[in-house]
Amino acid sequence: MRALLSHPRAGLTLLELLVVLVILTIAAAVVPLAWRPSRADDGNALDVLTQRARREAIRRGEGLRLRVDTDGAWVLAARDGSDVLETGRIVPPAAAVSLRLDALGTCQPGSAPPMADLAAAAVTGATASFDMLGCRYLPTLAATAGVVP
Repeated sequence: MRALLSHPRAGLTLLELLVVLVILTIAAAVVPLAWRPSRADDGNALDVLTQRARREAIRRGEGLRLRVDTDGAWVLAARDGSDVLETGRIVPPAAAVSLRLDALGTCQPGSAPPMADLAAAAVTGATASFDMLGCRYLPTLAATAGVVP
């Protein structure tokens, strides 16, 4: 008995080893999430804003208008324009955007694109269609294939 008490125990117990492994597993799962880029990056800022506006239109149960200027300033207002709900600024988009959102979450372009944008699209052959459920402009098949319609 005396020989057992004179030597301190060496090594780890199975329980201590399991606790360390659980802590390392949790750390390995959480650390990459902290390094992930935010969803409101340069390319996604407009998408994040339109999705937020869609959720607000659904939550309120009424139509809303979203306008984003070329300098990045945006306004979310009631459909009739009588009430401005929110304003802010995002990374400037390539062109001004105007959307009409309804209470069901679908949206439509709010106004025709400026004539300069239409002329540039005609010269380059770029055309776009609008996805009403996704609230975003999509290049058409002809534009992505490089074929002028």
